[in-house]
Amino acid sequence: MSTLTPTPQDPGTLSARRAVGLVTRREINSRMRNKSFVLSTLGLLLAVGVYAVVILLAKDGPAEVGVEREVSAMRPVLTAVAEGTGGTADFEFVTVDADRGERLLRDGELSAVIGGEDGRLTLRVEREADENLLAVVRATVAEERTTQELERAGVDPVEFKERVASSTVRVRALEPSEHSAAEQFALIVSSTGLLYFFFVFYGITLAQGVVEEKSSRVVELLLSTVRPWQLLTGKLIGVAVAGLTQLVLLGGAAVALAQGTGALTLPAAVGGTLLTLGVWFLLGFFLFAAMLAAAAARVSRQEDLQGVVQPVMLLITTPFVLGIALLSKDAHDPVIEWLSLVPPLSPILMPARMLLGIAPVWQIALSLLLAVAALAGMTRIAGRMYANSVLRSGSRVPLAEALRLR
Repeated sequence: MSTLTPTPQDPGTLSARRAVGLVTRREINSRMRNKSFVLSTLGLLLAVGVYAVVILLAKDGPAEVGVEREVSAMRPVLTAVAEGTGGTADFEFVTVDADRGERLLRDGELSAVIGGEDGRLTLRVEREADENLLAVVRATVAEERTTQELERAGVDPVEFKERVASSTVRVRALEPSEHSAAEQFALIVSSTGLLYFFFVFYGITLAQGVVEEKSSRVVELLLSTVRPWQLLTGKLIGVAVAGLTQLVLLGGAAVALAQGTGALTLPAAVGGTLLTLGVWFLLGFFLFAAMLAAAAARVSRQEDLQGVVQPVMLLITTPFVLGIALLSKDAHDPVIEWLSLVPPLSPILMPARMLLGIAPVWQIALSLLLAVAALAGMTRIAGRMYANSVLRSGSRVPLAEALRLR
């Protein structure tokens, strides 16, 4: 049977600002000085550092390909063809003696050897040929044969190539992408995944704290000094500061990793992008965390927490799944554009579109306005639910009673 613990009508003489400030400082100190916070932050930064080392070690130099002296005249053509196919950093062609090339190939110092047998070009490899190298060699052979046939027919090969080159098709995109498909996918996963992780982790941390204070009856002592809405506001701000601190540290490390290794092409104004992501984190966190705290106030045991926060968790998970599925398929799809405007989807979807550089300014501004409006309405509802439920112990507080006006 639920019981309502009475509290004084006027909980202390503190002003609202001072009361919220005291609760905020209490939350910041208890969380950021916690050993788990320090260790988790160091662990995340260490993971980014290890990933950076792996990327740097995985970057090999150009693969050396031996060209026997009998066909060494083809080296310039091989190099030109490789550069023309975008393989400037993939292969380096070096001249070797025929009797030494196979030994270097077996020792692993050469990835392949190009030679001539019976008047035909031969590509010798240890096990199987690299498809890119094979394409370069085949294109070189075709170009050499074409040159020979043109000279035999009395046509100038250089003039012929110039005429062919002038007939190529130029591609003009109405909305050219600044990133490759792989880069787009990496940006989508990293931005949506990072925000999703922090929303879930710190939202659940806040919800667990609400239940812990309620079950230990600490909340009764706190509410003898501050009002329920002041306590909830202070807790939200305190946990948000802790989460934002960790997000900024991790985001800064990720940016340094991307720029240092060249793994991703980031927006030119990366500082402004990080600032905007911080704003979206705060809006999304306050929106989701307020709902989680209000839901958590309805129960008195940690075992019952999962049942009341499940609907909120679904609201957080949905934009994360949609972001990966829809943005990866077609980032310009009108469906994802409109979904990114609507809270609670916008705090995860809009930052991803901003990182990709495909979100117009008017859409960003509109989504921010709608998110702020949704946050204002949700905090009022969450504050009412929290105030109606946090002092009731025993069984779960029915949703209708939690929402009841007093």
